[in-house]
Amino acid sequence: MTSLTTTTSSTSELGSRVDLSLMEVKPGLKFPVSTLRAMLPDAETVFFFGKVYELNHVQLSQLLYTVLPGTDLVRALSDGAHSTDLQGYLGEMVDDIYGVEDGDVVFDPTIDKGEILPEVWKQLEVEVAKSLKEVAAKLTDVVGMMPGKTGQMHFQSMMQLNARRPTIGDYRATIKHGRQQQNLLVLDVSGSMNQQTVETIITDVVALAYEANAHLAIVSNDVVHWEPGNYDVDSVLKRATYGGTHYEQLAPLMDRDWGVVVAVADYDSYIDARDAIAQRSGSIELLLDISLVNRPTFLSECLGTRAKEVRPILVAPGPYILSS
Repeated sequence: MTSLTTTTSSTSELGSRVDLSLMEVKPGLKFPVSTLRAMLPDAETVFFFGKVYELNHVQLSQLLYTVLPGTDLVRALSDGAHSTDLQGYLGEMVDDIYGVEDGDVVFDPTIDKGEILPEVWKQLEVEVAKSLKEVAAKLTDVVGMMPGKTGQMHFQSMMQLNARRPTIGDYRATIKHGRQQQNLLVLDVSGSMNQQTVETIITDVVALAYEANAHLAIVSNDVVHWEPGNYDVDSVLKRATYGGTHYEQLAPLMDRDWGVVVAVADYDSYIDARDAIAQRSGSIELLLDISLVNRPTFLSECLGTRAKEVRPILVAPGPYILSS
């Protein structure tokens, strides 16, 4: 589990107390928090750092939320003020599946770049050379003592070097074009997620969906679905209802075969929704889970019944986090 160790000291040169807080990024790997924040100025560098030091999703989440704490988006992703329990349910309601409604087509939308979530997709295509990992491990103590800007240049140089290195085959193709399958992003827009949170993260969600060339589905009492490229932020927000959480309404979409599916949600809905989706005929090659609470989402549990691999990416900080 990631942890913070805080100490303070005073120096005669500065005449004031200097914060020497340390963050244990993973067991045995500690850096001053101030150095990490200067060294990792954006999500791209954070995710690369996570690849270099082989952080799991809990450690990566804690690092991201520690070094990039200031924006509304990070607060929305990490505050954990959403549902963490399932609701009671009448089993016969599982049969009441209405199907998926198509969203209005939006032509030539202007999509913002996004701040954090598009990097979730990009990191799938990044493999760090073993030699760079070995160098980083040997330089850990040195990096921790580097001035922030020097450390930032160090990791950005490593990123550029890694990107230029020769690769065997096309790793990117295995994610985006494997078996010609399409990708899907599912966003929970129920009341437990709350309207403010959805409005705060929606630009990043849509940017991630565009980066992945993915279908987009929003789910509450029902499901609205868009084909890749046929949606923008405004069109999605107009269809968000902030009602109940009925993941079973996603069942018709799970009769298709998908490449990568990304789930963005809290922990809500009804236990029977998982069985409703498990009974469908489609498959998912890889399911990525982005949780706004301190545990993997129930949406990923439901969709995971059709998935060959489930990979948690981000979870909000808190004591309930399941690390692996």
